[in-house]
Amino acid sequence: MGAELHLVLRYLGGLRRRTHVATVSLISLVSLGLGVMALVVTLALLEGFQSSIRRELVERATHARVEPAHGRRLEGAVQLASVLQEQLPGVEIVQVVRGTCLVSSPGDAVPAAVVGRSDATRVTVDEILAGRLGVSRGDAVEVISPRQRLTPMGPLPVRQRVELADVVLPEPGSESGSVQLPLAQAQRLLWGGPVVEAIELRHPSDPWRLGHQVRIALGERAGEMRVQGLAELHRPLLLALALERVMIFVAVGLILVVAALNLLCNVAMVAAEKRRDLAVLAGLGLTPRAVRRLFLLLGLGIGLVGSVAGAVVGVAVSVALDSTQALPLPRGVFVVASVPFAVQPGAVAVVLVAALVMASLASWLPARLVARREPAEGLRYE
Repeated sequence: MGAELHLVLRYLGGLRRRTHVATVSLISLVSLGLGVMALVVTLALLEGFQSSIRRELVERATHARVEPAHGRRLEGAVQLASVLQEQLPGVEIVQVVRGTCLVSSPGDAVPAAVVGRSDATRVTVDEILAGRLGVSRGDAVEVISPRQRLTPMGPLPVRQRVELADVVLPEPGSESGSVQLPLAQAQRLLWGGPVVEAIELRHPSDPWRLGHQVRIALGERAGEMRVQGLAELHRPLLLALALERVMIFVAVGLILVVAALNLLCNVAMVAAEKRRDLAVLAGLGLTPRAVRRLFLLLGLGIGLVGSVAGAVVGVAVSVALDSTQALPLPRGVFVVASVPFAVQPGAVAVVLVAALVMASLASWLPARLVARREPAEGLRYE
């Protein structure tokens, strides 16, 4: 390896005396560096937005939910909540009922989700439903349940007229709008009695492991219920984020493929330039395997310099854009005020490994062809 490394350094150092080969080598190095930089910046941008989405999930969504395995009624909900509170101190535990009702205002009537929570003390609607009904804080709406009651005039739907105390942000993933009521009020509207459908839990300090902790706390009773953690509750969204990351990596990574093809041409050109030298070295005892290693090291050297330089520039650009907030976003449209960038060391390492693998593959073909060449061929026309 010492002789091959020495020859590689001599070849790279002597490129300045051959303008056309040096130009192609510089183009290969710059193109590989630009590809790595583009991929690092793109992944940092993607991670910035996805981190904002995951942060919103942790701040506003339910971290774990306990539901009956069959049916909608959760039997012994009060005792179950007490057991969970005792086993998991510091965890927020809320008893919940949910249903779909018709919510009407003087201007319109639309179907919406009705959520009753044991920690709710007032009636609120989210911004989606408020926009559809044209209502705001202090207005009155009527909630009409699909459940009916018998009256002298026949069966009529159960309805309640409520005054809106506030308009809040919608839950993550909500599309139709929702109205939130105190638990007892929602139970009378949806069930006509003290029925609980689920227990929702939140643990801001350890949200992603809360589902597992709940299963341990329930013990044998966990088999009788369906326990979902944060990842299970939002599986479609998290899978979409993971798929987005893979597709973006593949799409932007095509730049590295083009740069690798350019590097292949560069190594082949150097091999043609050094045809006579290689023939002499082969005559002196340089084995075909050593010749193959020589050009693999040559391609890896160019790829390593370009990849590391591109990664350093990409990380610097991402950090600078994130710290200076140079790319502002419209207020009220996104959850962040500017385009976020989050550099992950693991992602940078993956990009570097991918670039070096492509550089190795691009160098392998010309290295193999040169190693199979007979020494006499290099001196035939000299």
